[in-house]
Amino acid sequence: MLYKIVRNEQIGPDYFLLEVFAPHNYNRVRPGNFFHFKLSSQGFDPLLRRPLSIHDVNYQKKRWVFLYRVVGRGTSILADFKEGTEVDILGPLGNSFTLTQNKEVTLLGGGMGIAPIYYLLKQIYKDCRVNVFIGAKSKNEFMYLYNKISELGVAVNYATIDGSSGFKGTVLDIWKSKGSRGDYLYSCGPEPMLKEIQKIATKRNMIGEFSLEERMGCGIGVCLSCVCQTKSGNKRVCKEGPVFSLEEVVFND
Repeated sequence: MLYKIVRNEQIGPDYFLLEVFAPHNYNRVRPGNFFHFKLSSQGFDPLLRRPLSIHDVNYQKKRWVFLYRVVGRGTSILADFKEGTEVDILGPLGNSFTLTQNKEVTLLGGGMGIAPIYYLLKQIYKDCRVNVFIGAKSKNEFMYLYNKISELGVAVNYATIDGSSGFKGTVLDIWKSKGSRGDYLYSCGPEPMLKEIQKIATKRNMIGEFSLEERMGCGIGVCLSCVCQTKSGNKRVCKEGPVFSLEEVVFND
């Protein structure tokens, strides 16, 4: 289905904020859902769509909001799309995070895993005590998100690899330095990070969920290009995921 781009603005080094007008189904999105963008205006180049996690929903203006980073040809093409451009988008796709209430929860976002954290936070911060941890290479990569979270009145624990702001190290480093926090853990980030979180959470007897980042072909569970191993057999990240319980996924050594 075609949707009109109403904003595609660079907000940091290689980081862009994309807003799409979705007047008829803007309110169908749940935290953790993703969308599949067709970036070839003519023909099939590039052939595969690109998945983007939902970052926020502007209910007043009926817009989906996406935060993405330019990392290759596909996202470079997306960054060149101008306001008013119509883009073919499938979604919302995949499952979503379980929303908790009356608990102390921890949110961990590393790299582009910071993108889906914000919409999840907006759904739970009024009903829970929330600890937010985000990490990036430098402060310029997450200042937009830091400011948005701060506007909600939620404190942010942040780390930078280069030490340009906050804790020097990774988001895992600052989380581990704070000790065990919360009844429930949400996380999104690269696989090595999630693998380490799984180990630490198991030792701390923590439960929760994380969202896997994975390359996808069709986005609807047909091509089987995004299969991951779980304790109950192979599952498709695009269909049964991208959100899985902390203990469910089996990572390769």
